[in-house]
Amino acid sequence: MNKPITIYTTPTCGYCRATKEFLTEKNIPYTEIDVSTNRDKAKEMIEKSGQMGVPVIVIGTPPEEELIVGFDQERLTQVLGL
Repeated sequence: MNKPITIYTTPTCGYCRATKEFLTEKNIPYTEIDVSTNRDKAKEMIEKSGQMGVPVIVIGTPPEEELIVGFDQERLTQVLGL
């Protein structure tokens, strides 16, 4: 899997921690964006996903990016080909 992965998170989000732990266990690199401290990135997340909740996981780049809202281990496994 060579597609970039970005996770929009907040520090208090348990599902965000679970997502990061899952990716780390699978040795999959990702970029984390803390939307609690970055209003521009929070706006970007909402525009991409239509959601205000975290985590929002973006796999790939436009126009072929996959968005996953919440910690959906089954979908992550499928999209990442694990």
